[in-house]
Amino acid sequence: MTVASSSSIRALRELPDSAQLILVDGADVLLLDEQIYWPAVLLKSVLDPLAMAVAVDVASDKSVYAMSAPGGQPAGWHESRCAARQLMQRSSPTGVDHIGKALQLVHWISSHRFCGVCGQPLHAHPVERALQCPQCQHRVFPRISPCVIVLVRRDSHILLARHAGRGSATFSCLAGFMEVGETPEQTICREVMEETAIEVCNIRYVRSQSWPFPSQLMLGFHADYAGGEIRVDEQEILEARWFEASSLPTALPPSFSVAGQLIELFLQSLKV
Repeated sequence: MTVASSSSIRALRELPDSAQLILVDGADVLLLDEQIYWPAVLLKSVLDPLAMAVAVDVASDKSVYAMSAPGGQPAGWHESRCAARQLMQRSSPTGVDHIGKALQLVHWISSHRFCGVCGQPLHAHPVERALQCPQCQHRVFPRISPCVIVLVRRDSHILLARHAGRGSATFSCLAGFMEVGETPEQTICREVMEETAIEVCNIRYVRSQSWPFPSQLMLGFHADYAGGEIRVDEQEILEARWFEASSLPTALPPSFSVAGQLIELFLQSLKV
């Protein structure tokens, strides 16, 4: 892929020496002395100077870029790695923002190497954070997938579920991708019914969050129970239960996630 120095996607050699980079390998981040930021001047001496770097934050004192971790370990290379989810739990708000953007942008570039219209290799757009086909001029921007996530309330109880495929005992809110033509409220009604056979009403928007696994925009809501008895299909949802506020499960979503924040806001509302 061709990169341009004036683009948001630049060759490593075009970055200022003062820039910092986040190295991404799938859902992991490579660490230098337990820190997420690598000095550009160091990486220029050991990595391919034409390797692509994409802008994460160029408004701060030191510009931050992201790039894929090298396939092989250069001589003298010393690094450790950590799952991005774990890093985000112990990072500052700025760190969480940078890690999230880095994961999404690197995933976008690595999964969009060729034009979806004519099949030609994509090049970096000269100005925008976008990829463009030199043959048909088709332009590709970072993908964002809208999702809803909802905490359903029934008096002093909340509906939490264990989701299949997550490999843990964590109980969380119900969530799902929006489908074409749906409003967020319609998605909530459909997803909650499909996953638990519960009807909801009084749907209230609470807050949103960018979620980089790999590229969701989570729209968080509270809703009230309107009817039905819990039934799960055991394919998407393994277990769903009503929990009293005073006896919540020990394994809950992390506080930095919108799911954790929806639960915390519910608990705070009981203290008012």
